[in-house]
Amino acid sequence: MKKYTALIFLLIAILTFTAACGNTSVSKEKNENDFKNGDQAGEALAGEPVTILTGGTSGVYFQLGNALAKLYGEELGAQTSAQTTGASAENTMKISKQKAELGLAMADTVADAYTGEGNFVRSGALTNVRAIASLYPNYLQIVARKKEGIRTLEDLKGKDVAVGALGSGTEIVAKRILQGAGITYDDINADFLSFSEGIEGIKNGTTDVAFLSSGYPNSGIMELAATDEVEIIPVPKELTEKLQKKYPAFKVGAIPGNTYKGVKEDRDTVLVKNLMITHQDLPEEKVYLLTKTMFENLDDLRNAHNAAKQIELETAVEELPLPLHPGAEKYYKEEGIIQ
Repeated sequence: MKKYTALIFLLIAILTFTAACGNTSVSKEKNENDFKNGDQAGEALAGEPVTILTGGTSGVYFQLGNALAKLYGEELGAQTSAQTTGASAENTMKISKQKAELGLAMADTVADAYTGEGNFVRSGALTNVRAIASLYPNYLQIVARKKEGIRTLEDLKGKDVAVGALGSGTEIVAKRILQGAGITYDDINADFLSFSEGIEGIKNGTTDVAFLSSGYPNSGIMELAATDEVEIIPVPKELTEKLQKKYPAFKVGAIPGNTYKGVKEDRDTVLVKNLMITHQDLPEEKVYLLTKTMFENLDDLRNAHNAAKQIELETAVEELPLPLHPGAEKYYKEEGIIQ
């Protein structure tokens, strides 16, 4: 009797194991088919980390990064966080080192990083960085209090100028614009300050002018304009066109009049597209889901900041200075954006 009982338990164990293996196989096959068909939803990335590198708390990156983190947590079940950083250059370097899954960065900075030029000569080319999408343009905004009498780039000579955090995307653009106008750091008192520090410096009288590269309206400039009359110093169209030959990511743009209180006329400036980037080793399925979820929920980003209204699926792959990640490419092919 004991022999038969033992045999029955053995048969039950074998059948249970076989059923479990079969279910695992079916489940695995279902997941793979779901990815192939683009049908994942809900808790598709349940518990998986998604860190988004942003910028300073007064910039658009910070607001959009937090909106994305919330979106990925709610829609995909991912363990998300938005990390404040020094923005473009730092984000690109950290992405290359796989310190995060996603990062926001300016196209000209990413182009330098991918080819090992500019501020990335010492580090060498970061060839493992990949594009997910071209997002919205950053507009270079050079702000001063109106009473300082600063109206042109030439007027910056001898002034205390916040050019952005050292090595940041803003500082890279500022330096190139100044050089294009025949001005070096020797001609000004250059302070390497973040957006918020530059605005605070103007308020305190320790800074005359601040360079900020962001979408508009910039919250720091709006805050300053609420208490002081401000001036936005233009970057002449001819200067941008000249620099574009050397830096293809530079485009002619304008900040519309009345964006900031007291500045009634449009101001010509240089614009540079912002990108969402990742590294080549992030799994294709994960990048596909992150890309798809972002573009299917653009209203959430547009509610976070006005600049996101310029994010469009139709322009997501335009003029990218580095290769697309295969996961993003899969989504764009599904949507007919690329062939």
